[in-house]
Amino acid sequence: MSDADEVWNRACDPFAPFSHPGDAALAAVLLCHGMAMNGGLLHAVEGLEPDQLARAVDGYRALGLGEAADAVEEVARQADALDDADADADAGERLEVEADRRYGVALPGADAEIDAAFRDHLAAHPEAYAPVG
Repeated sequence: MSDADEVWNRACDPFAPFSHPGDAALAAVLLCHGMAMNGGLLHAVEGLEPDQLARAVDGYRALGLGEAADAVEEVARQADALDDADADADAGERLEVEADRRYGVALPGADAEIDAAFRDHLAAHPEAYAPVG
């Protein structure tokens, strides 16, 4: 197993303490992305705690995935606006469809794109990750 694979696996552990910013960024992205892949981006932004959502947005940006960060932020903003307003019943469904479309545009390669961005970041900033082994 490569060092990158070990870092990735460590980031998948929900109980792992993260003392390095790269590990924390990757873990936050993987949590948000996993929720988005399982239930849609709207589900992810509604299901994450505010601090988890902020860390995910920061994590996407740290890994160079700014368009995905923008999508997450905008969908969260729109979801909050829906909660604050008595929107029609179809508004949530329209937002859900638009959220998934936008996330798909931001990350057309989905898992592979996150993996490549992480590996590039790890190669350029190894100090941002705790040592493996």
